[in-house]
Amino acid sequence: MQKEVFSKQLDLSALLHDVSNAFEGASLIVNQIIDGAYGRSLEEIRPFLIALLQTNKRGVDLIESRRVYEELGVVSVTEFDVLDILQKNYSQFKPIAQYYSLNLHYQTQVSYKHGTQVRGDSISIDRMLCNIITNAIKYTLTGDIFVRLLNQGDDLIIEIEDTGIGIAAEQLSNIFIPFWRAPQSRVSDKPGRGIGLYIASMVAYAHGLTMRVDSVVTQGTKFTIIFPYKDGEMYGVDGRMLPKSPKQVGSRRSFV
Repeated sequence: MQKEVFSKQLDLSALLHDVSNAFEGASLIVNQIIDGAYGRSLEEIRPFLIALLQTNKRGVDLIESRRVYEELGVVSVTEFDVLDILQKNYSQFKPIAQYYSLNLHYQTQVSYKHGTQVRGDSISIDRMLCNIITNAIKYTLTGDIFVRLLNQGDDLIIEIEDTGIGIAAEQLSNIFIPFWRAPQSRVSDKPGRGIGLYIASMVAYAHGLTMRVDSVVTQGTKFTIIFPYKDGEMYGVDGRMLPKSPKQVGSRRSFV
């Protein structure tokens, strides 16, 4: 019973964490528009108004998804284009990165061997990516953040790389533990709850993805998310969500 209660509390904390992040991002963009940081004319601020709308919608979608799950006990599995999700992420986070004097880069290929369609819970995939990008912004004091979509062989790969404070090798095994924060995270003046990467790892479990983390202290961190290719099938889950378990691989942490 205690484990069940803790699980529900953790689930609620995760939801509040992501909804809070979405609306904090929206507030930041609104304040910058009011201050004229993005320009004064409608033409100048239109991209940022779109980013504001998308960021606000993300928070609403998270709440609605939770409501549907509570009422029906199901997770929506659909087919979607992960390229579209990454493009929206870039639009939403570019003004936030700009606010912190960071450069956010979005890099794609001209074409993809097996396309970019994925089967899964698009809201959860978006949560995973938003939490990793949020952390990249939070723990990069100066420099760049890169979001990439590419092929490695037949697999579809998302990379999120930053030039931030990095994570010590001996701490990599802890970063997905809920509410754990690395000692060096205190150098950032941005608040953190230590739950974003836990959420990202749970999404990876459920979709059968592999998540790898490479990091060097003071040089930065790279998250690599692998959508494995299945002969004749779409990337992602096969019609249903399945819980997965983590396993350690060398100095990296992988989820399969």
